[in-house]
Amino acid sequence: MQKAIKGFRFFLIGCFVLYAIYLIYFVVWRAPVLNRKGANPRPWILESRIQRGGIFARGGEKIAESLPVGEHFTRKYYYGRIYAQITGYESKRLGKTGLESSYDDQLLGLKGSLKKSLEVRWGVRGIRGNDLYLTVDHQLQLKAWNLLSPYTGAAVVLNPKTGEILALVSSPSFDPDPLYLEKNWETVKREPGRLLVNRATVGLYPPGSILKIVTAAAGLKKFPGLEGNVYDCRGEIKIHGRILKDLRAHGLVDLKRALAVSCNSYFANLGLRLGAGDFAEGLAAFGWGQDYTLDVPTQTIPLPRESFSKPEGLAEAAIGQGKIVVSPLFMAMVAGAIGNDGVMMKPYLVREIRSHEGSVVWKAQPQILRLAVSPEIAAKVRDAMIEVVRNGTGTAAALPGIEVAGKTGSAENPTGKPHAWFVAFAPARDPQVVVSVIIEHGGQGGRAAAPIARELMRTALARRGL
Repeated sequence: MQKAIKGFRFFLIGCFVLYAIYLIYFVVWRAPVLNRKGANPRPWILESRIQRGGIFARGGEKIAESLPVGEHFTRKYYYGRIYAQITGYESKRLGKTGLESSYDDQLLGLKGSLKKSLEVRWGVRGIRGNDLYLTVDHQLQLKAWNLLSPYTGAAVVLNPKTGEILALVSSPSFDPDPLYLEKNWETVKREPGRLLVNRATVGLYPPGSILKIVTAAAGLKKFPGLEGNVYDCRGEIKIHGRILKDLRAHGLVDLKRALAVSCNSYFANLGLRLGAGDFAEGLAAFGWGQDYTLDVPTQTIPLPRESFSKPEGLAEAAIGQGKIVVSPLFMAMVAGAIGNDGVMMKPYLVREIRSHEGSVVWKAQPQILRLAVSPEIAAKVRDAMIEVVRNGTGTAAALPGIEVAGKTGSAENPTGKPHAWFVAFAPARDPQVVVSVIIEHGGQGGRAAAPIARELMRTALARRGL
């Protein structure tokens, strides 16, 4: 009998130990993940006691706030689709995305505030979260949306000296109102325009001829004096049976002229001269294959080294075709590095965080992401980009009295007309703004994307008093 009792006692102790381990696992290890689950009601019970902080544009324009409805709060988005890809949404049933997700603790005012966290858990009501103030210029954001909304595409406007995102739009977009989304979620998800996809930061597209600025930079690094050499363009180049055509035979062209007229033969030949290794390293210097973060989701830009192993694949890549893909945000960063003497700045969307009383609790500081190329190489590529707008394929982006550096792109794709690209910065020799625009199936970049980029630069510079 004593033996049976002793065995039962050990059984109970064993069960208690296992249960304790089970609780520790969930409380310590799994708690952070479970707290982020939209189906977990406990965080929402706690949040119901807090008035979530607001989101404001650069000049203080209110983008989002929480309004009391009975004993609860509902999220109000004042500009809907225009900011949806930045703010994301906040929904009890669907969860949180965008800034609503990445700055959740700050908007609730809980990060770094033990007192407020305890007040929430004790059931104290009337607590207010912190407010986000963005880098986004509201008037420029409205302009970008008005220009892009008739199309499928994206636009990004940056300050190349700081990395501040002055505007970011993706079209088509969605209505982030939580009541609307919860009611129409299945319809929104199945919409053929992929409304929920932020084309500006996670959309990956072949870059077409805008990549030639990177090929030029890699060529200048390997071949000092390259800008003085000439190449005889006969309208096409043949590599192992693969023919890459130009719009016409350009004749004798140097680097500056080749970029201005977007000569495929010149840059395909330059890619072959560089070789797979140096071309890949040239891409890596600008960030291909390397992670970078933003306040909203981004996509790592792949570096497909294996596709450069064959000459025809290398030649295609050197003119922005083949396996090369980029996002609009990333190409704004690339163009910005050229304009900023080779220095690529880390992009960011949140300028500062303020308490409800108005005191600044956190302020962003510009950060250098990488040195892509030397200042000397950047200056030579910049001069060639100035020629693109002055006398080449990008004349539609010219601004009276302001020197603009840019590059057009018409990226072939297997599903229809080419994607139209344009990247640019201005004023060219002291850039205050860099723009990246893509219009899906837009055709020629100089016709479809360059005029949009011009108006964005015009508005951005005027907002800065230039």
